[in-house]
Amino acid sequence: MDNALQQILIRAELEGHAIGFDEAQQWSAVDGGALVNLGILRPADDAEYLTCDACDDPHDAEVIRDCGHDPRIYCPDVGLYRIGADRLRQWEVDFVRLAHLLSGALGLHGVVQEVTRGRIWLLGRRQVTNRTAEFFLAHGLSRTDSLDVLRTAARLQSSPAPIVFVPDRLPEHAEWRENGRLLLRLSEWAQLENGAFTLHLQAFEDLHRQVADDLEGPLQATPESERDALIKRFCRDHNNCTVTQICFWANVDRGDLSRWKNGSNLIPDGGERALRIERLLQRGYKTRTE
Repeated sequence: MDNALQQILIRAELEGHAIGFDEAQQWSAVDGGALVNLGILRPADDAEYLTCDACDDPHDAEVIRDCGHDPRIYCPDVGLYRIGADRLRQWEVDFVRLAHLLSGALGLHGVVQEVTRGRIWLLGRRQVTNRTAEFFLAHGLSRTDSLDVLRTAARLQSSPAPIVFVPDRLPEHAEWRENGRLLLRLSEWAQLENGAFTLHLQAFEDLHRQVADDLEGPLQATPESERDALIKRFCRDHNNCTVTQICFWANVDRGDLSRWKNGSNLIPDGGERALRIERLLQRGYKTRTE
């Protein structure tokens, strides 16, 4: 069974998530206490539904509050059934607190900053395999608005080869993995050790080095015969983006893109404009962000 920290990180990806009292009772006192004492969990609104434990067929039942002093639920087998008020208690993940814990556990420099309200935070920076890398926390990247969240997060988009932590679910869109972004699941890497939140940087340093090396490595010019197909594939993989968007992201005009596609000597391979186009189409590196 997943430990308490893994369980809440998995649940944290659900919109409107909440951890109920019955679930929390299954954790060890040490883990449950640590999650609250560290501030990873904060109180949420009381539950409106509970699982009936008065019969042999557990079922969801609405909490009834207007039939006496104590809350009750209705069970078809036993009728109205009084429940303890503690069972209504719920908690949710405090992402701001989680961001600060991550920054501290990794020994990052800089101040935690909110990049996109309630969804993305810049945690700080530090040296990783002889490079200065920026670290971010993001959540809800498997939701339908995932690409909108990314495209409006200019601070994240402009960061080369950053390390991005998500609670559990990785985004499906390839655009999230561009610009050398290394996406890591906290449910795999974070731990509670003796009541403290820990995350060991050296465990994923090699992963970052491989991604950063690929971003920084030399580009091979795309053969002229393959350039039109490369543009179309890029558009398809990027939510059917337009040529106008490609030109904006590569910081070239439409004529430059057309001349590059047709192999014109006015946009020579290895030149700055050609390299901006190639970096975008091959590696998703955006010179400009929206």
